[in-house]
Amino acid sequence: MSKLDSVDENLEAKLTSAYEIIEHRLTILWNAIDAIDTKTNIILGFASVILVILVGFFSLEPSKWQAPSLVLFFLALLSYVILVIMSILSYRIRGWSYRPDPATLIKHCQNSNYSADDIRGWVVSECESACSDNLAMLQEKSKLTNRVLYLFVAETVLLAFGLAYTLVIY
Repeated sequence: MSKLDSVDENLEAKLTSAYEIIEHRLTILWNAIDAIDTKTNIILGFASVILVILVGFFSLEPSKWQAPSLVLFFLALLSYVILVIMSILSYRIRGWSYRPDPATLIKHCQNSNYSADDIRGWVVSECESACSDNLAMLQEKSKLTNRVLYLFVAETVLLAFGLAYTLVIY
């Protein structure tokens, strides 16, 4: 085995280790982002459907609309509008950190002064930095999505009370 072959094998081991670590980290990150976006999508969809169904119901019985029903419906509509705004704000969170930078990683791997363990340690440090950078954005995205959920519950309850007032009380 020549010295060149051992350098190539060492480089391959470094690149393989680095790739596996980065792939795992990115998978976790994207899964978290997708899960939050999916939750927001589902809530927004249900909120829209409930609002449309109840608007349709109220349009069948316009003579039964009284002030309390109108107030509850207006508050539900307001909570829906805020829900949509919060959803948009959640979707707008961008600027995720994708460290380590692939070009820098390749340079480190090609540098014969770094062992596979050095590369692994550096990659772990970079991934940890990226996770720290992304944590605040993930928390903000999650906080907005939780607010969307609370607004969905408020919309549903307000519409249900408006419907109950119209059908039962009036």
